[in-house]
Amino acid sequence: MARIFLLHWNEAEANDRACALRGAGHDVMVHWSIESSPLLKDSLPDMAVISLDRLPSHGRAVAEWLWEAKKRQHIPIIFSGGEPSKVEATRVKFPKAAYCSTASMVGTVAKLIRPPAVGGSVQRNKRR
Repeated sequence: MARIFLLHWNEAEANDRACALRGAGHDVMVHWSIESSPLLKDSLPDMAVISLDRLPSHGRAVAEWLWEAKKRQHIPIIFSGGEPSKVEATRVKFPKAAYCSTASMVGTVAKLIRPPAVGGSVQRNKRR
């Protein structure tokens, strides 16, 4: 279970996405209002999921704020959804972030929070 900060600029859609993440066992803090600031100062999340489906420039601004302070730079950011041109603009600005479709958001979160395998990397059989 991870503590996830979910940002999406539509309350109903944000709550639907939060339900999907909660259904996967995560603790989700939802932020959807452009009229208020996210409340992250007291307890930092394990991960941030930022939707690019609505107001992608606002989502990029929040991501920028999140990673501008050293104490928050360790928090992985996943950008979900968005028009291809908006996603590409975001990839240029945030190359270290993860990207996924809205449909694959829960699976992408699961992949990023899974701890590394004990004993190093997985070895595969080579074909000769």
